[in-house]
Amino acid sequence: MIERIQDSISEEDKRFIYLGDGSGDYCPSLRLKEKDFMMPRKNFLWDLICRDPSLLKAEIHGWSDGEELQQILLHLINKVSMEQNSPFISSYCKLQALLVTAHEALPKALPV
Repeated sequence: MIERIQDSISEEDKRFIYLGDGSGDYCPSLRLKEKDFMMPRKNFLWDLICRDPSLLKAEIHGWSDGEELQQILLHLINKVSMEQNSPFISSYCKLQALLVTAHEALPKALPV
């Protein structure tokens, strides 16, 4: 199934965050690439991965409860989002220094 999902997305847009909570998620996690993320549940799928973590190419982030899962998932989404937007940020944000003397900075007061 994961191969079909990977094939349906263009190569440049492919990044996966795979959440796994059981042993049935081990084989699909082996199909992830270096730029992907694997989030195994600790004391479940985590134990299988820890036996030989070198088999996984993806970055591994374990979680133990819903709160931790949420924190890690949001962090990874933000990380991917920032990495994808970084070329745009650097090309559109160009800072220039403008020299302005003190009397030019403020508009002239109008007489009343």
